Amino acid sequence: MDELFIGAIQSPTAESLCSELPNWQIENGKAAFLDYLYRLYDRDNVPHGLRGTYTGLWEQFQRDVAQIHRASFICATAPNYTNPSYL
Repeated sequence: MDELFIGAIQSPTAESLCSELPNWQIENGKAAFLDYLYRLYDRDNVPHGLRGTYTGLWEQFQRDVAQIHRASFICATAPNYTNPSYL
């Protein structure tokens, strides 16, 4: 990972990870990822209105990833709340 001038870690971006791929391959990958999310969230067995659709899958994934990341951070730093070294 790259470091910013203030010393913080900078996460890789989608652009930097995919910079060597042609656009068509990136778009195919996005479509394949949405198919993966469709299966992950079992869209064939959800209430009528969402069944068989891709509506809201990306947003649901974003919420889930954010909650998992926050929980992971809390668990990893819980003993250090009085002396946070992660700042």
